[in-house]
Amino acid sequence: MKKSEIPCPICNSVKYKVVYEDTLGDRYPAFSYDFSINFNLTYRIVKCLDCTHYYASPKHDNLYVNYDGNVPDAIYLALQQQRIETDREVIKEVLKHTPSGNLLDVGCATGDFLHEAQKYYKAEGLELSSWSTKMARERGFTVHQCLLEKLDMPESFDLVTLWGVIEHFEYPAKEIANINKLLKNGGTVALWTGDIDSIFPKVIGKKWWYFQGQHIQMFTRKSMIRLFADNGFENIYMGRYPYILTTRSINNSLKRYPFLHSLVKPIINSGLFNNVKIKLPGEMFAIFRKK
Repeated sequence: MKKSEIPCPICNSVKYKVVYEDTLGDRYPAFSYDFSINFNLTYRIVKCLDCTHYYASPKHDNLYVNYDGNVPDAIYLALQQQRIETDREVIKEVLKHTPSGNLLDVGCATGDFLHEAQKYYKAEGLELSSWSTKMARERGFTVHQCLLEKLDMPESFDLVTLWGVIEHFEYPAKEIANINKLLKNGGTVALWTGDIDSIFPKVIGKKWWYFQGQHIQMFTRKSMIRLFADNGFENIYMGRYPYILTTRSINNSLKRYPFLHSLVKPIINSGLFNNVKIKLPGEMFAIFRKK
């Protein structure tokens, strides 16, 4: 299928510079988390010269259809406990800004964040993947399997969460406008994604872990704040996302760096870094309030 060049998804500018050339060719990107060699193949990455946003262009259209699969991701499932422990840390900050109410977790996957959020909110999810939706529903969660634009529930939610989701949006401005419609006045959006203006992408370049084929948007803090401001939000918190690391999750992440992994694997497997909290530079944790 033919790739299409697009203007900046944040400010619609057509002024850009090429940061990294296309390595995918005619292929589609990988849509799982096995961190194989094909995982790092990406579309051409360009930087908007007006708003500082980085994005994939040209790219295939309608990439979202690739998430409506019915094949279980065994690696994702194996890291469930690490995600739940992390969610317990994340929600501490979220509760400071929205202590109760109705919550929608966009891209809820198998429902791990909903598992924690239900303690404080009337929580439900939205997910495209068939197998993820099925698993989340089997755990007792309400999950809508549809696009945001198809969710006809205006002003229903006090909080919308986007954990590792916004970098997948083909048209982030449209999706944030859709979220605005779903939120009550004064409602909040909490999200986590990469910060491409941080130290790691500057030092290690294309080896930064957010450069993955399925990640087609890469934000600076400036471009993130611009996106939300243009769609009726104010920024009320900007920090670093707190991870709880486990031996399994560290080993899985380091598969992207084989030489480094071979050096430190004995130390990792000793258990010294199991259940350690860490806030890495470049892990953006932002909260916005609807004006």
